[in-house]
Amino acid sequence: MWQKGNPYLYVLPAVLFMIIFFFGGIIQGVLQSLGVSILHDTQFTFKAYQKLAQSMDFWQSLILTFKVSFISTLLSAMLGMMFAFILFIISLKSYTNKSYSYFYRIFQYPLVIPHLAAGYLFLLLLMQSGWISRISYHLGWIEEIHQFPVLVNDSFGWGIILTYTWKEAPFITLMVYPVLLRIHRSWYEVARLYGSNTSNFIKDIAVPLVLPAWLSSIFIVFAFTFSAFEIPYLLGVTYPRLLPVYSFDLFMDGGWEERSQSLALNIILAVITAVLGMLSYKMSKRWLPSERRGWE
Repeated sequence: MWQKGNPYLYVLPAVLFMIIFFFGGIIQGVLQSLGVSILHDTQFTFKAYQKLAQSMDFWQSLILTFKVSFISTLLSAMLGMMFAFILFIISLKSYTNKSYSYFYRIFQYPLVIPHLAAGYLFLLLLMQSGWISRISYHLGWIEEIHQFPVLVNDSFGWGIILTYTWKEAPFITLMVYPVLLRIHRSWYEVARLYGSNTSNFIKDIAVPLVLPAWLSSIFIVFAFTFSAFEIPYLLGVTYPRLLPVYSFDLFMDGGWEERSQSLALNIILAVITAVLGMLSYKMSKRWLPSERRGWE
């Protein structure tokens, strides 16, 4: 009996930690967003959600967050897919692993850099008095430093989009490329024997096999960029702010009522992220049978 129970006792501290700090935090956030607190004399109400629904600041932040997340994800998905196939073509054309292992390592470097450090790096690179602006001035491409376009702390969010694209495109590449590695080199040689070229082999064989992994990674990237805080806080403008930054400012600078709105914002972000996760799961289940049939 004791021997059978031991494995459960080993994982009990981790389970308790998850229940208390993760699920407990979510429950506390939901209760406070509904105006309920054990420390104050409060009552159940949807006032925080109603105020957010009537707030123009909330809707502008929501639109900006969707726009930045969508463009970042679209650029990351296109570049990530393209880089994965460049690596794949190099591996097909090469007879040794050395020629493409070097390129493969290049795509791993952005993943080890924290998002906050990446945001600071792009701030130094892209601001009007930054490195690229000064290099452009010394090369004679611009007459004055202030002629360099505003790419950080701008209302469109170009600095945030470029930083997320640089960070997440390698992630998509490394999600797709292992699937491509499962394609045997002999398949390509057989295809060439029957008259197929590289582009036809990629379109008819490789692309259908990587679509499930590519779509799943797209949903992961969109969900992450939609709820991330560090880079929008560093590279965004004061108005309109992305939703995570808007929530942070409400919580830190407002009173009790604004804190309820801040927590309501976090619940809305969590619900949207959960819906995206469910969509990703449903689409993966739909694509998985086709993928398995493709490998048989």
